[in-house]
Amino acid sequence: MKTRFPIYAKLLFWFFVNLIALATAGWLVLRGQLRFSLFSEQSVTNRVERVASELVKELPLLPSPKWTAILQQYSERYGVDFFCYDVQGRMLGGPARLIPPDVHQRVVQGGRRGSQGHPPGPPGPPGPPRRPPRDDSPLDEREGPPPPRDDGPGHPPLPHLAERPEPAARFVIQTSSPHMYWVGIRIEDLHAEVPGYIIAGSGSPTGNGLYLDVKPFVWAGVGMLALSALIWLPFVRSLTRSVRAMRNATGKISEGDFTGRVDGERRDELGELGDGINRMAVRLKGYVEGQKRFLGDVAHELCAPTARLQMSVAILEQRAPESERERLHDVREEVEHMSALVNELLQFSKASISSKTVTLQRVDIRGVAEKAIHREAGEITLTVAENTLALADPDLLQRALGNLIRNAIRYAGHAGPITISAQEDRDEVRITIDDAGPGIPAESLPKIFDPFYRLDVARARESGGVGLGLAIVKTCVESCEGTIAATNRSPTGLSVTITLKKP
Repeated sequence: MKTRFPIYAKLLFWFFVNLIALATAGWLVLRGQLRFSLFSEQSVTNRVERVASELVKELPLLPSPKWTAILQQYSERYGVDFFCYDVQGRMLGGPARLIPPDVHQRVVQGGRRGSQGHPPGPPGPPGPPRRPPRDDSPLDEREGPPPPRDDGPGHPPLPHLAERPEPAARFVIQTSSPHMYWVGIRIEDLHAEVPGYIIAGSGSPTGNGLYLDVKPFVWAGVGMLALSALIWLPFVRSLTRSVRAMRNATGKISEGDFTGRVDGERRDELGELGDGINRMAVRLKGYVEGQKRFLGDVAHELCAPTARLQMSVAILEQRAPESERERLHDVREEVEHMSALVNELLQFSKASISSKTVTLQRVDIRGVAEKAIHREAGEITLTVAENTLALADPDLLQRALGNLIRNAIRYAGHAGPITISAQEDRDEVRITIDDAGPGIPAESLPKIFDPFYRLDVARARESGGVGLGLAIVKTCVESCEGTIAATNRSPTGLSVTITLKKP
């Protein structure tokens, strides 16, 4: 017995596989030290500090009036505005506009701060308090110089270790008027041995790539989407493939073709549904074939009695007195109607049975159509080109065309000419029979090829037929591996199209 795996279990499984894959990819990205903060002070100021170090190498070599031109070049290169201010708040270079008061205040406050000869630091965002160094921490991590040590005679006291210089002061601030993002980097001895700030301003939080390069994030997102697609694609394709197979099989069953089957290898709800469709197709095929065999057997058994009854009524009608002949005439009409019904049942049964043993061959459509027209009396126009060939059985195709022509003459012969045409496509040939009659109600079009189906307007006995003519046509066409369809013409008329394969 096959193990059953429900669809919801498969969905959960692939969901967790996708989740694990995305988590692994995210961990790898973080391990590669990609910053996932849109405005991380550490990453932003590091990028701007590199640009500021380049400016410091150029600006002191030029007179102050030329600093604005250099800053303008850098602004165009990186897509942000660069300013240069000293710690007293005086502008040394940059665009001809002032920085916002909040940024200016940061610059001036940074100039007033500092201790013991060290460069003043910015206020910056508050951070965690500095933890006092441990006794076993390195000397260069302790605050203040270490006390001198005397190791005894011959060992003079060690000199004080020089303190590490503090990093350059920096700040990150966002202003609302104007709405911009600002980064300031403090530079010592920027102008006349006075500290200053290189300030970058941008209306974008990424600084057009200077503050934050979004390309790694974009590629990471694309990679994760591609990874998710690779994980889900096989599962989704298997679902859609099974659904497509079921749709094709049920479509064939609805058209009367019970040979379609669904692959039964799946072990979930779709597999069970496919097995159900296959069993239904087998049962329906048995029912339909049994019905056709039953109709054929009944028609065959009724042929002899109806023929004898018809002969007897004809003899009685000849020998009966004049006063009784009218009644016998009515009986003869009933017998003829019964005989026509039996004959059509027999033809329908023969067409259904012969479809299993038919051999297709190259058929000249014009020649077959001419033979079908010759047997009928009506105004029929044939517009089929010479040497228009199709794969079919000539007898079945002629029977189908004859029934369609007879049906068109019966119900639309009085309304105008009947036209038979053929058009060739790449690998198909379409034979069309058009009339100018009243047409058929749209809701009845899908049913006219069903056995014994007749429109209400055609139920009078004078119209003839028992509702098997078009069913025989459909059986003959399907036996030739073709299809048939009917549509209403505009403004009036009916168009019946037979589609066959080209040889």
